[in-house]
This record gives sequence, structure tokens and C-alpha cells, in this order.
Amino acid sequence: MATYDYSCPKCSRVEEHVHGMSESPIIKCPACKKVMIRKISLNMNGFIFKGGTPTTHWKEKRLRMKKSEELSVKQQKYGIGPRIKPNIAGVETGSWSDAQKMAKEAGMNHESFTPWVEKEKKQKKIIV
Repeated sequence: MATYDYSCPKCSRVEEHVHGMSESPIIKCPACKKVMIRKISLNMNGFIFKGGTPTTHWKEKRLRMKKSEELSVKQQKYGIGPRIKPNIAGVETGSWSDAQKMAKEAGMNHESFTPWVEKEKKQKKIIV
């Protein structure tokens, strides 16, 4: 079904009517009862295309995959993706500063935890 604009030649009233493309209904003006003339419209919003071809489905799927890849890159870049939990040799701790202290006590490299501790401190300042 398509939407068509009809205008009255006598009173210049314009109305929209929905009917099939093959139909040519006689529509009368409600004001002056004169037969209305179908206007040629450049408005293509009345058409709704359903379904598609395998090519369009493939393009849409590729676009969705590309967007999800970009999202995962942004999540990794800005730290909003899956969170890395602080742990030392498989033992989970409550915070990165606790993990750094445990590593120092165990004689492990505790300097590698410094960026995570700094990030944790910044986040606590923002939340508080």
C-alpha cells in the first residue's frame, strides 16, 4: 500500500489517501464534492521495503561485526570492558594497592602494579 496526495482543483484542499499502486480510486473533495486529482509527490517516505537480498544481509552482518569490534577496542582503550581483578599468584585481593603490598612482601616485582594503583586512586577520587 502506498500513500498518495490528492488536491482539489476548485478549493485547493490537499488530502492523503492510502491505496494500492494499481488502483485508481475516484476521491471527492469533502468540502466542495469535486473530484480530486492525484498529485505527483517526490516524498518516498511512504515506501517500506521488507526483506532483502543475501548481499544486503551480508553487508548488514559485516557492519554489525565491524561496530562490535570497534566497541571492544574502545572498551579496552578506555577501561570499560571486562574488569581485570587484582590477584597475586592466583590469590584474589580486594584492591590493587593490596595486591602491590602482597607482592612486595612475597619478594615479587611490585612495581608492575603501580599503573593499576594510580588508576585506582584516580577512580576513588572521582567517585568520592
